[in-house]
Amino acid sequence: MNWKLRSLVDPANLSQKIIGSDVDSRYAKLFSGKPRGRREHGSGRGSDKMKNPVKALACCILAGIALMIPLMQGCSDSDRGNTPPIAAQDLRTPPVIYPALQGTIASYAGLAYYTPLIVRGWGIVAGLPNTGSGQMPPEIRQMMVDQMYKEGIGYISDSTGQFDPNAILSSRQIAAVFIEGAIPPLAPSGTHFDLQLTALPGSATTSIANGLLWPADLRLHIEPGNESDAIAQGRGPVFCWPLNASGTQLRPADQIVRTGEVLGGGVVTQPSPIDLQLYTPSYRMSAIIERTINEHFASGPASIAVAQSDTLVTLNIPPEYQDNPAHFLDLVLHLYPSEVVPGFSQSQAEILIQALGDPAAPHDQIATTLSELGRPIIPLLRAQYTSNNPAISFYCIKAGALLGDDEAIQILGNLAVSQSGLRQEQAVNALELSNNPMIATNAFTKLIVSSDPDQQMLGFQGLCAINSPSIYTQLVAGKFTMNVVTCNANTIVYATSTQNQRIAIIGRIPSLVPGTLYISPDNVLTVDYPFPSPSASANTAAGKMPVLLYYNDPLTHNVVQMNCTPQLPDIITALGSAPNPFSPDYDPRTKFIALSYQRIVEMIFSLCQDRELNAQFILQSAPTNQEQLYAALNSPRVNESTMTNVSQPPQPPVNSNTGPAAPTGLPGEITPPADSDDGNATDQNQTQQEDQQGQMGSGGQFANQLQNQGTLQPQQ
Repeated sequence: MNWKLRSLVDPANLSQKIIGSDVDSRYAKLFSGKPRGRREHGSGRGSDKMKNPVKALACCILAGIALMIPLMQGCSDSDRGNTPPIAAQDLRTPPVIYPALQGTIASYAGLAYYTPLIVRGWGIVAGLPNTGSGQMPPEIRQMMVDQMYKEGIGYISDSTGQFDPNAILSSRQIAAVFIEGAIPPLAPSGTHFDLQLTALPGSATTSIANGLLWPADLRLHIEPGNESDAIAQGRGPVFCWPLNASGTQLRPADQIVRTGEVLGGGVVTQPSPIDLQLYTPSYRMSAIIERTINEHFASGPASIAVAQSDTLVTLNIPPEYQDNPAHFLDLVLHLYPSEVVPGFSQSQAEILIQALGDPAAPHDQIATTLSELGRPIIPLLRAQYTSNNPAISFYCIKAGALLGDDEAIQILGNLAVSQSGLRQEQAVNALELSNNPMIATNAFTKLIVSSDPDQQMLGFQGLCAINSPSIYTQLVAGKFTMNVVTCNANTIVYATSTQNQRIAIIGRIPSLVPGTLYISPDNVLTVDYPFPSPSASANTAAGKMPVLLYYNDPLTHNVVQMNCTPQLPDIITALGSAPNPFSPDYDPRTKFIALSYQRIVEMIFSLCQDRELNAQFILQSAPTNQEQLYAALNSPRVNESTMTNVSQPPQPPVNSNTGPAAPTGLPGEITPPADSDDGNATDQNQTQQEDQQGQMGSGGQFANQLQNQGTLQPQQ
């Protein structure tokens, strides 16, 4: 019985048992294909089977088992479970691992899918001042009609029966566009990404600027009749590059603009699994990797890693890493999936510290690996903080900061302020990952109050990365974010052109200069801050004269007039805010403008350029051109800062007061706001907006709203 069990488990063992056995020799004679000889006379009555029925039965059983041997030998360890076997050509080639990093998870597995997903779709941009076109191919028109019906347009039961989708699609106030975007690797559900819009070829659309992209499904394959399932959705206000080729003036209002972006307008609805693929199939190793990750990141009953087969381990991003999944993956790949061995951490730390002295070593990866060995190695790291080798000193400090060593974090804070160039950026990035917001905030504050715009932007990037409470954040009408960091420093107004719509005011709160008169290129917006008259009261002469805002709606030609204070945050709030008609407190008599993010950016640029606003304006530089972008998108990477999204063709970096270009991204930015451009924000956004408007009315002094926060000053 024991022999039979061993045989069933191991076919090789079974074949060895059969070979040379007496029973199988008889079985082989029966099926050898050779002629059976005549039984000799006198050999006894009947056959051998008749002599021993038990042996005959055993022979038949073994014959059946022997027939199954080829099938059983064809099955390997990778056939277990429901996962089909992986062909050799489908297995990834193991990368070249630096010798000191051998034995980490990166030695055994890598990210299975490391390229962005390019999604596409067709959509409608509405709200255009007769610059669109209803021209589109019939199949695209039918798709748009079906999408509008899907959204509830044209149904009496939904109170939209008066709207005919076909009539809407024939208007010049809409334009059919082709949409494309890139979902970054590791993107969980709800991740926002940029979309690029292009008016359909052959259509009469002249401009999609300041339009609103209606909800559109985004897919991997969009051929009519052969579409794949939607994995993302896009919608939101359209942003077109506002400046001319030289970046010194606003583009003409009558310029043809058939391409644009929706910043952060794509939203992932069906995320791709995050899988680690083993280079060599092994159930044992996949189980070890699963156990190692779960033990290291254990934070609840849910498993962080699940071994699906001998080649795949699925990862679930922990909540604390949702905003930075690339850092989580970096930590996972640099864990050691070995059994617990006494003294392993200390001995391995010595090897890694010694490797930091190699100029060709991957220093960042070694620092990350050191941080995974645990706090017991902190004394070894502290001994190297003052090393004569700059690489050993800095990366041991970085590893110590990742382990929560306050001494290392304090040194990083000093380096972030005292160093310059690449080493300063490395110190800031390492400080962002540390878990000491007090030291980090103090260091970034010292950069904010610098007279160098580069230093100020670096400090603002750091404050955003740690979600510092020193940044006042307001969501304006659910459309864009306004950040204010008040300090005794020169004023910078920074506007983004990728990821999300953000206006940041850094430094002293700027106010309009008396006598300011701004008229937008298309004569839609007028901002008038007149000189006080000689007969004006003392309060008016002291700067209490209101700013007059006039908005001529390009669609309805209704004129809205509003007043506000001359401070820039109040002007932005007054121009961008809009009531929510679904709110119980909605008053239809409330005046509002609901100006688009693009028009506000254009206004600020002109005011700074004409010296009517005492501030330096920096517009985030545009990414590389599309061909280079797609090439970059399809290259392996795990660093979040390289996850560039499909965007506008190249434009020069813009600085209205001749200065450095802004960085192309802000790692750790606050979650993108809702992408509605019509003032009908969601209830959640409206609640935030009402709370903020209760604190900062369009006619109130913005400085009063920051009195509880106070002016940002570094600690001595």
